[in-house]
Amino acid sequence: MSIVILNWNGKHLLPDCLTSVRRQTYRDFEVILVDNGSSDGSVDWARAEYPEIRVLPLATNQGFCRGNNAGIRVALGDYIVLLNNDTEVAVDWLGELVRHVSGDPTIAACDSKVLYFHQRDTVWSAGGNYTIAGSAEFRGQGRKDFEFAEPAEVFIAVACSVIYPRRVLDEIGGLDEDFFAGYEDVDWSFRARLRGYRIVNVPSSRVYHKVSATHEYNSSSYVYHGQRNVVAVFLKNMPGRLLLKYAALHLLYTGGSLLFFARAGRLSAFLRAKRDALRTLRRTWRKRRDIQRSRSITPAQVEAFLQRSWIGSKLRKFHAS
Repeated sequence: MSIVILNWNGKHLLPDCLTSVRRQTYRDFEVILVDNGSSDGSVDWARAEYPEIRVLPLATNQGFCRGNNAGIRVALGDYIVLLNNDTEVAVDWLGELVRHVSGDPTIAACDSKVLYFHQRDTVWSAGGNYTIAGSAEFRGQGRKDFEFAEPAEVFIAVACSVIYPRRVLDEIGGLDEDFFAGYEDVDWSFRARLRGYRIVNVPSSRVYHKVSATHEYNSSSYVYHGQRNVVAVFLKNMPGRLLLKYAALHLLYTGGSLLFFARAGRLSAFLRAKRDALRTLRRTWRKRRDIQRSRSITPAQVEAFLQRSWIGSKLRKFHAS
């Protein structure tokens, strides 16, 4: 069992995260701290305070995808866990993930129930949904902890806290490094789904998340990468019949996003994202050919997993901005 924790100038976040991992009741694991070129002394501090962990220092900030993939490549375990550095985990967090993923070859990933660090009765995510318009939503966000008590099959394994069997990573590949950060877990989950695998949210595996402590919500970088990558996920993974069927809805969603980010003062980042999505269209389409050739489920089966309601939540988000 290997736990990969990515860090970038997060020395102030690591004590809560690493101490809670150290306290796990399930003990058969290694911890790999991948440092993305931090300048805050994270590497020396982690080596001194947590000598049992392996530290993998990278020379520069490689982003979420490349950084985590670097950790996955050196990991020794048959199961790989990705965990955000801005979290604290319950003592049985890891054991519950292991219990649900092991022994079931149909499962590609299990993710945890993630609660707000400062509102521990409130859900940040209990897995994720993917909509017919090509947008992703956190399942249960803002609802109460007790409402999500049973394991549930979901579309997206949220990479804040997720476990993958090594054999599935070897088959499907790691995170798409062209994404840098944002929507990479949506993309990976979609690829796994297309291969016929299941994804399960495990609410008994509890994580407390300091939301956006590393990557500020609606920052220019956040908007740019998210809005560039949302296009790539849709174009790479949606089967052809569904791509044509829902293209107009995706354009409608894009138009609404333009208004939302213009109102938030991030129009420039949004437009750069869409420009660069178009510039890399040929590369994205090559990836799409490979993904669709290896698909083992029908478009109808894919469509059955998609969330049909999406406009209401986007309008509420718009009016709240």
